[in-house]
Amino acid sequence: LACFVESRHDGRALEAVVRFTQARSHPGEPAGAASSAVDATRAIVYLHAYAPLGGNMRNKVLHEIDRQVGRRVGLTVGLNMRGAGRSDGRTSWTGQPEQEDVRSVLDMLSARRLRLHAARHPPADRLALLRQLQARGFADAADGDAADDVECVRLPRVSHTLLCGYSYGAMISAAVVGPEEYPQLGIDHAHISYPYGVVWALALHRRAWYLQRLADAVAAAAVSHAAAIGNHAADTSPSSSASSASACGRSAHQPRTLFVAGTCDSYTAAATYSRWWDQLHARALQAVAAAWPQLDAADAQLAVARALAVVRVPNADHGWVRREAEVVDAIDAWWR
Repeated sequence: LACFVESRHDGRALEAVVRFTQARSHPGEPAGAASSAVDATRAIVYLHAYAPLGGNMRNKVLHEIDRQVGRRVGLTVGLNMRGAGRSDGRTSWTGQPEQEDVRSVLDMLSARRLRLHAARHPPADRLALLRQLQARGFADAADGDAADDVECVRLPRVSHTLLCGYSYGAMISAAVVGPEEYPQLGIDHAHISYPYGVVWALALHRRAWYLQRLADAVAAAAVSHAAAIGNHAADTSPSSSASSASACGRSAHQPRTLFVAGTCDSYTAAATYSRWWDQLHARALQAVAAAWPQLDAADAQLAVARALAVVRVPNADHGWVRREAEVVDAIDAWWR
């Protein structure tokens, strides 16, 4: 569904493609064959590279991820942040408006309602969109003919969301920290070619803020995983009671972060990436030690490993030309 959503930052129209995956069997398939291949509780939001340099949601890397991984989830959203594609506005100097652009989509997923831009979608257009959804089986024809009914179509109930950002999109998505803002969406982050070496240029004087926010998020995620490990150990001890199992909150989502980068990245040297990732790991390990001193070293390392994963692709550069499949494989293996 090609549409325009409204940015909660300033009401600008943002171009988006919302794709529903219909989990039903096709003729000749056993009953339930399609539904078994699609997890309707999962969603992916794609965030593109720097718009002034041509970045948009139709980037080849994101397209390949959607083609291979996105087809197995219930809902995907490709978003053109301000200044990209047919979206209104221009790329900001700080990235703050772009963060709100992303939250506009997350608000939509959380509310399970499409929120279309009124000026870009007059009543006749809204009715046409509703007819599209009905024709594809995503809205019941009995929903009615009222033009606003397209916004009454229920989106899938999402409990596991991947923010998949490429380059500049990774910088923006990392600043949208999910657990405290959107706990019901179960947000994980996949950062492809995070532009560590040029954050200063993309966000002017906010480089330290972006990197600190990301480090804090990884550390908090590691503590969350440590809590799950520690509570599980307590539950399985001889003195544990049945009630403690329900109290530990193991059903809560423990967020994860994946970095995928080439060793020949154009903007960040491999050694620089390695030093930074080591720092993130050490910071997360310190946070786990402070919050869960009773965990042994192996469990503390396990908690950090669950929160933070890194894939280095030999000889790949920032553009991933003819190397997109390796990014897809990394994300597909990790996000299960």
